[in-house]
Amino acid sequence: MTMNTDELSPRRRQTRATLVQAGIDVFAVRGIDGASIEEICEAGGLTRGAFYSNFSSRDDLVLVIVEMRISENLDRLDETIQRWTQRLAATEAPEVRELMTTFIDDVFNEKKQTVAETIAEQEIELYCLRVPELYARYVELNASQLDRLASLVTTALDVAGASPRQPLPDFLTVIISVFNRIALTAAAGRPMHEHVDIDPSLIVEVLLHLIDFAPCEPD
Repeated sequence: MTMNTDELSPRRRQTRATLVQAGIDVFAVRGIDGASIEEICEAGGLTRGAFYSNFSSRDDLVLVIVEMRISENLDRLDETIQRWTQRLAATEAPEVRELMTTFIDDVFNEKKQTVAETIAEQEIELYCLRVPELYARYVELNASQLDRLASLVTTALDVAGASPRQPLPDFLTVIISVFNRIALTAAAGRPMHEHVDIDPSLIVEVLLHLIDFAPCEPD
């Protein structure tokens, strides 16, 4: 069971963050089934006591990683959309492809994922699909993610004067799938600590086929 980190001391939050990052690094290399709590503690420079004072089990750590990654990614997207809302309000409408390319590059490359983070996310998804005890909570977390993501994407589309050609859930499924494939391809065969560079061009091409932009109003 996850705990409310707002109630933790700064030192305790740091310990949990260290264990989360260590878990990501070990899961990316060993897979979750192959990762032991001892390896995670060693990677983080912490003891088993520190682990069990923060997490009840390895599966608890997995769910915390899912929850933290979702929250961090959506918070960054929210901040990016707010910046772009102010930016677009202060400038004339740019060319659509240029606008989308710059926006997508900003979203995905402001804080680049490492190769380990990219691989661990895929490993965690597959692991949760295989473990019935985790699957229900994983589905719950992802449903919450999609609800907030839908709200943020709707805001971004409204700011850009655009609308999706498909129902929003289908639109999100396509974009998430394309991003995941691009990220995995970019991560393949590279050292775990390196950052993954996301080329926005393919995502932009897909978006141009999925979005309608409102025509400019005549003077």
